[in-house]
Amino acid sequence: MKKALILSVAVMLMIVLVPGANLASAAPPMQQAPPACPKYNQTNLTVDFVNSVPNYALVGDTVVTTFHVIYADGTPVTLEPLTASFNWTGPSGSKEYDLVPVVSNGTAGFYTYTQPFTQDIIQATGFGTITIFVVFCSLSDGSGNRGPTAAISSIQTLIPTDNSQLSPTEPAPPLATNNYVPSLLIVVLLILALLIVLLRRRKTS
Repeated sequence: MKKALILSVAVMLMIVLVPGANLASAAPPMQQAPPACPKYNQTNLTVDFVNSVPNYALVGDTVVTTFHVIYADGTPVTLEPLTASFNWTGPSGSKEYDLVPVVSNGTAGFYTYTQPFTQDIIQATGFGTITIFVVFCSLSDGSGNRGPTAAISSIQTLIPTDNSQLSPTEPAPPLATNNYVPSLLIVVLLILALLIVLLRRRKTS
């Protein structure tokens, strides 16, 4: 009896513990929080303006994005190196350009990024409104300060005049040539020729 009781208890423990072990092994791993963006002297770089032109673009057009970088106290930032990362996000996906060159536009803290608008951008993002973001922690001042602390587009900034969204446009279809135009020209020429002949006959008569 004791052996039977011990065997029954062992079987019950296996029934309870084995499914629990399977559930534990199937649980998704815990996702780690992204690392904080490094800062020096307790400050990060802030992007407070992102503007892209044009707002409607054909494949082959050039899109220019202007952005403004400041410290927490509002002082303009001199980027070093002159690079940044940008994410183009659309209805069905995104495309990222990592550490592409940017140039100062002549005003302290303002920089421009130039990107040809290509078919692969539309394929990656989907045909619809695309939002251009400055990527998290992709900017540096060469002194250990980095930013922004989150991806920033014109949607996140407080300046109402910026707009880093654009929409792809399709080229206008070529004007259809009417098939009856050549025939009409031929008829007109024949009528003119007939009139010339009639006028000459009248003169000779």
